[in-house]
Amino acid sequence: MADPKHDDGARLDLGDEEQWVLHTALLQYLDRRAEGGADAGPSTAPVGDDAGMEAESETAVELLTRLESEDALCLDRESLLLVRELLSEYLAGAPLRDRATCRSVLAEVRDEL
Repeated sequence: MADPKHDDGARLDLGDEEQWVLHTALLQYLDRRAEGGADAGPSTAPVGDDAGMEAESETAVELLTRLESEDALCLDRESLLLVRELLSEYLAGAPLRDRATCRSVLAEVRDEL
């Protein structure tokens, strides 16, 4: 059953720095996928689910496109889960300047979940 809070998707209101951090996390994820395939980092898809991993990559590309547009960023539950995983992974090795911003976006995503 769909969560009524997310019928139309969760709207993330991200500032420039927050968008930058999410953009960087998405690019890192896609770069790892391009270089290493299935062993390239976090995934919300079950192990061995190549179709699920491909869908995640497509979702990441779609999120990048939306971030680069002027449209509001509305995410369904699966996108929120992916963003949470990618930001958590990015935070582990993020430059010091990005850590507080990354934590802020993670908190917003977790609130929406």
